[in-house]
Amino acid sequence: MIAVVVFALSAALAIGPPQDRHLRRLEPPVPTRHHPRWLPLAVGACAVLAMVWVLLGTRVLGWMVAGGMLLGTAAWLIHRTLLDRRRAVVRSETARATKTLALMLQAGQIPTLALADAATDCAALESVAHTGRLGGDVAAAFNELGAVPGGAGYRRVAAAWYASERTGAPIAVVLERVAENLRQERHLAAVIGAELATARASGRIMALLPFVAIALGALAGAQPLEFLFGSWPGQVAFLAGTVLVAGGVIWTEWIARSGESARERK
Repeated sequence: MIAVVVFALSAALAIGPPQDRHLRRLEPPVPTRHHPRWLPLAVGACAVLAMVWVLLGTRVLGWMVAGGMLLGTAAWLIHRTLLDRRRAVVRSETARATKTLALMLQAGQIPTLALADAATDCAALESVAHTGRLGGDVAAAFNELGAVPGGAGYRRVAAAWYASERTGAPIAVVLERVAENLRQERHLAAVIGAELATARASGRIMALLPFVAIALGALAGAQPLEFLFGSWPGQVAFLAGTVLVAGGVIWTEWIARSGESARERK
């Protein structure tokens, strides 16, 4: 009964109250409070766990929590790794596009033609070049590119472009300096990433050691699985170890990312 009530509450929170758009068209917009995106998921997960606890018992619930923590930590690591790689690719493309545009401007081309030629070599600049051909706000288009993770360097290009349009100052020299700064920052990010890779690898290896020990114990005939799966102390020990392993991996990643964030703020 408790599980059904919790599940109904979570569903109501995720769906929200009914809205009559036709009757509210003429009403002034009223600011509404938006719940965090993870809140419905958290409530739904709690409802599922409550249902498992009621229907299958505490033992199955403990194994579900342990397995969910392990799978969730692994999925989080994979997701963050893919995001870091994508951010590094965008950062490299930003530096290359800025350097290409600066070289074309130094060659004597006018900014709009230089931007169009640079877009043929750097696909990321196609939207900005299209904006320039239509006579739009090129600086605003560069700012939109700067909102992409890893593309913060485009905001510097936008500032230089805006200053050049408003004051008539030569933009080639400024973009050359921006491109050089982006190159140096990219090199520094690679050095920091290489230094932190050792700490990250050590943390992940340490996280795998308990499971390796369980496998070695099973191969040696010590029967650790019977203790872990067949007794309450074993289940409690396995759940506590899972919490510590997941927390250690997340903590290690948080420390490494805090160092990278401090470097980016500088």
